[in-house]
Amino acid sequence: MGEDYKISIFAPMAGQVVDLGKVPDPVYAERMMGDGVAIIPEDGTMFSPVSGYINVIAEDKHAFGFTSDDGLEVLVHFGVDIKLEPDCCTVHKGVNSRVQAGDMIAEFDLEKVKAKGINPITPVIICGGLDGKVIRPATGHAKAGAGAVMTIVDVEKEKAAEAALGNIPEADGEAMDVAPDESGEAADGAEQEKAAPRRESEAMEFLRDKTNWPRLAAGFVGLTAALVVIFVGLAMLIGH
Repeated sequence: MGEDYKISIFAPMAGQVVDLGKVPDPVYAERMMGDGVAIIPEDGTMFSPVSGYINVIAEDKHAFGFTSDDGLEVLVHFGVDIKLEPDCCTVHKGVNSRVQAGDMIAEFDLEKVKAKGINPITPVIICGGLDGKVIRPATGHAKAGAGAVMTIVDVEKEKAAEAALGNIPEADGEAMDVAPDESGEAADGAEQEKAAPRRESEAMEFLRDKTNWPRLAAGFVGLTAALVVIFVGLAMLIGH
């Protein structure tokens, strides 16, 4: 991580890192659950993006919720419109397991998943714990368990540190440990920094309002009712 005002969220899967808006599910594309990035995986091995604990595993093993040692609530959701069969996934950790960033969590049979017509794009979401911090996403190719797909920054501490060193902040933030995006697409860092706290607040209000739950459920085509309960539980955890 380097500086104490920066938290790296490591790639849970190897592949291309893209903007969350590219996920073909409005729950993620419209950032209802929170902000983050998505990965188009090139293999089926999933690793922990943070050091901390696993607090949620979906019944059919395709979604994992983590609480980091820094207090961040991180959701990794493998695929969209998905209900995995048992032979498609092997999980190596359980709920309440202590994990380090880069620990193997699960293995998915990517070929079987694709053969079933399932899109394996994997959102990586910060659902809570930002507390005024901002998300600086990366783009390009990520190495699983090593490259940072986003960095969480305490801007006030960053400014204080830079002032102490006499440095001028860079307009676009720091470079991530991710290869350049060949498509040339990149998120507007400054705009995302301004919007991140507001999006987190709106997401939490959305989840706490029971009248919105049918809308949230409708966005998850093919997901089980158990997963909806899991997400509601996650929102309740964040609210405490």
